[in-house]
Amino acid sequence: MEKRVPQGKLGRRRFAGGAMATAGASLLATPSLALPDKSYAVCESIAPLALPEGVAYTPGISVDRRSRKPVFLPAPGAGYAAHAVSEVLFWTDQMMEHAFFIALLMPGDHLRGPRDEARQYQNLFARHFLAARDRGYGDYGISSLLASMRPSVQRFIEYKRRMQRAQESGSLRSLVWPLFFDHIAREAERFVARLDRLAYGNTALESDEIGAFWTTIMAEHLEFIAHLLDPQERALIDQATARAGQLYQAHEFRVESGQLATMADEVIDFKTAAEQGIETGQIKSIIEPTLADHVLREAVRFSDEVRRAQ
Repeated sequence: MEKRVPQGKLGRRRFAGGAMATAGASLLATPSLALPDKSYAVCESIAPLALPEGVAYTPGISVDRRSRKPVFLPAPGAGYAAHAVSEVLFWTDQMMEHAFFIALLMPGDHLRGPRDEARQYQNLFARHFLAARDRGYGDYGISSLLASMRPSVQRFIEYKRRMQRAQESGSLRSLVWPLFFDHIAREAERFVARLDRLAYGNTALESDEIGAFWTTIMAEHLEFIAHLLDPQERALIDQATARAGQLYQAHEFRVESGQLATMADEVIDFKTAAEQGIETGQIKSIIEPTLADHVLREAVRFSDEVRRAQ
């Protein structure tokens, strides 16, 4: 379905580069990762970001296409394998883009080491995504997929936390906020927790956990958007900030699932309008369109999990 462009001011500019200070030697002495074959190699391109196009071969997985890239979700009544594979597909796609954003925000020769490591993680999670998408899994064949995933996610968490500490201490001078490193590390930690539950055959979602996790994530997304908009976009900045405050309140007071579902839908509407405005040049910002689509897909996942936990 073709997306409608919303009325009013909703633009697009690339993230700005800048002079980078020399990163500490400890940042450059990073452990090596095995690169995938050349068909998935990443240099300056963002080719792997197109990987989710198509369908998954595991029965019981549906596709939500409200975002530019599809979101793979378990269909109503789906079995264990579909729940597990859809979780892996969603988060390996997000991990792949986390690595892309980190590399994008580490320009300059002085940041080559940590930037190259991020690119290697981008390739690694692209391969994990393809392994989950391009074969059909049954309920008794999923354990190897889950087992192969966990060490990669854990290593990526350690990288994110290491970069966060370096940025906070001043030994890393990148364009990545410490909160962004913390934000994407928490998402990966939640993915590990979900992998551990799925390994025991547990696909259940808990309403309290969903509310506590996603309200904070959604609020931080809106704060990121507010800080990446052009200062002249005062109305949109105010709107994003106000919505973030509402989500923090929902986190603090643990609102019931019906209200969470409504809030998820409102965030989807806001992010959809923002993505379309960025893509069509109607919003002045330094927001990479891929980032706008990334946070929209997480809102779609939030909405899906709230409804499945009811």
